[in-house]
Amino acid sequence: MIRRALSCAAAAALTALAPAALADRVAVLPARGGTDAAARSAAEAEVARGLAALGHTPVPDGAIAAALKGVADGVADTADEFRAVGAQTGADWVLAGTVEPAVTTTRVELTAYLASTGRVESVAREVDQGQATRQTQEMLAVLLRPEGIGIGELPWERAARPPSAGAPPPSEGGTVVLPPVPAAPAAPPASEVLMAYPLGPERVWPAYSGGRRFAVSAALGAAVAAARLPGASGSAASLVGTARVAYAPGDRGFELFAGGGGNLVGPFAGWIEGGARLMLTPGLTPHEGAWRAFPLHVGPALHLGAFFRSGAGVVGPGGATYRGDIEVHPVLGASIDVALALGPSVQLEAQLGNLRWVPTGDGSLFLVGAALGAGARF
Repeated sequence: MIRRALSCAAAAALTALAPAALADRVAVLPARGGTDAAARSAAEAEVARGLAALGHTPVPDGAIAAALKGVADGVADTADEFRAVGAQTGADWVLAGTVEPAVTTTRVELTAYLASTGRVESVAREVDQGQATRQTQEMLAVLLRPEGIGIGELPWERAARPPSAGAPPPSEGGTVVLPPVPAAPAAPPASEVLMAYPLGPERVWPAYSGGRRFAVSAALGAAVAAARLPGASGSAASLVGTARVAYAPGDRGFELFAGGGGNLVGPFAGWIEGGARLMLTPGLTPHEGAWRAFPLHVGPALHLGAFFRSGAGVVGPGGATYRGDIEVHPVLGASIDVALALGPSVQLEAQLGNLRWVPTGDGSLFLVGAALGAGARF
């Protein structure tokens, strides 16, 4: 209940103080410190009000509790443990607080982990119990932003310093207008993408291979001869099976592959081939120096290899028909490949079109089809 209130409330202050901030998912860990549970609850509620004003989306308590079960002592307080909580909950930020209550003030220290860069920063101050809402919001405003807390004095430190000679006095209402905090240079693009895998979100790079460069796959499909050789007889359709190995050498979805296949049902034929494909991720979008995406990848593929088929049949004595010698011809193919990654290590695949052109001395054979299969990445 406390953390839910925390996550809801902490978004209200930040909108007023940091309107440029974007709405993110924030995993707010249980507050620690002191022996006064009421003080911890009050601090959590103030943080929650600040997050709610900014429009951040709190991670549900159940997801946080499940993530903390994977932490050795049940308390996340290191960068690696923050990273684990962020990865399991899909949070952009992991926020932890420590409180030490006194008579009229409470020392509050807030620590924030930014998942897109792995940065951990913290701010601390003596919070006046009568002004806890505003002062906690000020802390959140400088902490939960992509550029970080920057360098130099914090806003409340400048406000506490006596004004220098010639400085304008406070307004009649007694409100001091704080100068804006200079924005630090934007962080460079992060080599990380939060991929919304159906088996659970994970942060990986690159988007297509997830860092697992090698892959094996198998598929079943159908093909039909859109253009047949002169004198061909029988069905033009066939059931095909294929298998391939692949390697993704870079970070842009380019992948090399080699494999083969053949007709499981239909005219006797088979092929071996190599090729390349470019798998793009349409749902890839930038977000605060990092990336987010749904793991659906699609792109063109080109194939080049050798096609094997039986030669023309020979009618022997008694009317028996004998299969001719095996003929080998070049084959050039193309397809549109689609991959849906269920997790970093497993994906469903489809090859659409499966166009194959086989030139022979008697004419050209043109095949069209599609296949559906699955693969594993390593």
